[in-house]
Amino acid sequence: MVSISKKSLAIINNEINKKIFNIGVQDQKIDVLDNKILIIATTKRIPALSFLEEDYHQLVLSVDSALSIKYKQLLKEKIEKTFDKKITYLFRDYDPIVQRTCIVICFDQPITQI
Repeated sequence: MVSISKKSLAIINNEINKKIFNIGVQDQKIDVLDNKILIIATTKRIPALSFLEEDYHQLVLSVDSALSIKYKQLLKEKIEKTFDKKITYLFRDYDPIVQRTCIVICFDQPITQI
């Protein structure tokens, strides 16, 4: 069984957000369900991407995708290193309209909260 602290997860997620976007998350809710962790966070969009959205929609989609891939990579590495447990799946999606991020992290065994 994996023991994970919600506070530690929140700190890690905030650190990754700061590293990539130069700003932390505004708020986040973390739920643990069996072998899954669900993080719903309110985050600010990069102002330059909002500015370019109308004229360069495809470019903005590509940049959003690249940032999400990098985010998942860093988050997975940090969580695996911190808790010494392998993540089997990690999904992340960002909705720029409501400025919400949803992250689902799956482990191969149940999680206990500490």
